[in-house]
Amino acid sequence: METSLVYFSISDLKIVTARHVLSEAGIESFTINKKDSVYAGILGGKVELYVRTDQEAEAKKILQESGILDD
Repeated sequence: METSLVYFSISDLKIVTARHVLSEAGIESFTINKKDSVYAGILGGKVELYVRTDQEAEAKKILQESGILDD
């Protein structure tokens, strides 16, 4: 299964909200937390939200319509 990054944030609350919105629309998602790892020192530490590649466009549209994802 191929996945695509659709959103990232340093805020856990924003990630939880985004996952909830996608779940309500029937889109499964998963996160990779790069805050508490070797990535934090290099990339600043964030949580990334991924969906299946075939659902990327729909997920981004839903996140935009809900005000989570900026244009």
